[in-house]
Amino acid sequence: MIIVAVRALILYTFLLISMRIMGKGELGELQPFDLVVSLMLAELAIIPLGDLGEPLFHGFIAIATIMFLQCLISYISLKNNNARKIISGVPSIIFDHGRFNVKEMKKLRINVNDVLGQMRLKGYCNIDSIDYLIMETNGEMSVIAPDEQPGTKCKRLPIPVILDGQILYNNFKKHNISYSDFEKNIKKKKVNPKDILYSFVDEDGSFKFYVR
Repeated sequence: MIIVAVRALILYTFLLISMRIMGKGELGELQPFDLVVSLMLAELAIIPLGDLGEPLFHGFIAIATIMFLQCLISYISLKNNNARKIISGVPSIIFDHGRFNVKEMKKLRINVNDVLGQMRLKGYCNIDSIDYLIMETNGEMSVIAPDEQPGTKCKRLPIPVILDGQILYNNFKKHNISYSDFEKNIKKKKVNPKDILYSFVDEDGSFKFYVR
């Protein structure tokens, strides 16, 4: 029991030192390769703890090797833009001044519902007030909305009537929304219903349309 505790303490200290050497970036925003490294370090630390016959030195060598590779990759990424793009990827603009970037969304395997959820988590309830939505390389979404601060009070959440190109008939009934008014607004906007990716009724009862 004491041996296990001592080995755990030694490995914990070594891992802590390794993470500090790799930098604060590893402890905050995790890029894809950072996540892989973190998982590998955790797995390598478990091996000497699970097998008391395994020399601690072997665990140190394995962890030190991963640490060296991580520092090397971080240095290369810092000095070379092309390498950074390959290793970390690039941010993706998924919404730009009233238009969804469907191509990027398909590439990222996300839909309008995912985008709206991320937007709400950032404190914004109406996509009308947003200029840009950007998916960063660490999976976080940045919201650019110069005219509105996150957490701004809204009377009512927008009621979706078309989501990812599908008409939500239940919402018309549930919220007493006139389908005939919906059709009139489509004709007024001269929009082909098949091209509408997202549509909602705002807090003032107006229909908003976003085409593909």
